[in-house]
Amino acid sequence: MKNVLDAKLMLNNQSFPSLIEFDETVLITFVNPFSYYMFADSDLLADVNYVFSDGALLCWLHNYYYDDKIKRFSFDYSSIANDIFTGAQENDLRVVIVGATATEIDNAVKNIKKNYQNLNVVYSRDGYLVDDEEKKQCAVKISSFCPDLVIIGMGAPHQEIFGSILKSECIKSGLKTTIFTCGGFLTQTSIKDDYYLPIVKKLGLRWLQRAIMHSHVRKRIIKDYPIFFVKIYKRT
Repeated sequence: MKNVLDAKLMLNNQSFPSLIEFDETVLITFVNPFSYYMFADSDLLADVNYVFSDGALLCWLHNYYYDDKIKRFSFDYSSIANDIFTGAQENDLRVVIVGATATEIDNAVKNIKKNYQNLNVVYSRDGYLVDDEEKKQCAVKISSFCPDLVIIGMGAPHQEIFGSILKSECIKSGLKTTIFTCGGFLTQTSIKDDYYLPIVKKLGLRWLQRAIMHSHVRKRIIKDYPIFFVKIYKRT
């Protein structure tokens, strides 16, 4: 049985929209086996315009069980990140980057700017917003910069919740802003400008590198991924 999230994946995931083709504010996010059942049949994605599958495993399972096929898209340099930053730089878009810790966001922006020296980052800050009021204030501040592109890396579901608040504020301000969630991309980029080793990208072993380097990823693989498999099996 297909759920709300499956329908969104099938509707949106045949091709990736151009960064600058939107004539309205849109919110774009990505799901993986960890977040899949967090979002399935919930209202967390009600304000999300596009949902893409982040990871070959979820794509493979979806395509195995359903006739409507999906492709992998992820906000990292093995997938769409280079196209997004290149497009933003070439079109002189006003960019806001929010997420990770204060130290990580500073290092991430520096590393991004190494490769995209003319990227117009008008504002950046950490992703630790303690309550709804601070999220609202942050959204108002971001909208005051009239951003064309916002990248949010807070982890699911925090980034989707904040993205929804920001989308509402941008619409209220009459902006046409493209908002991406990016998961752990900012934390990863704070470590190295191109986080994944070439051999890892070639072999599709991004999950293994993350598991080796980050304890929370190991926990997800050991605890959450088996639960995902069991739920998928029961549904089908």
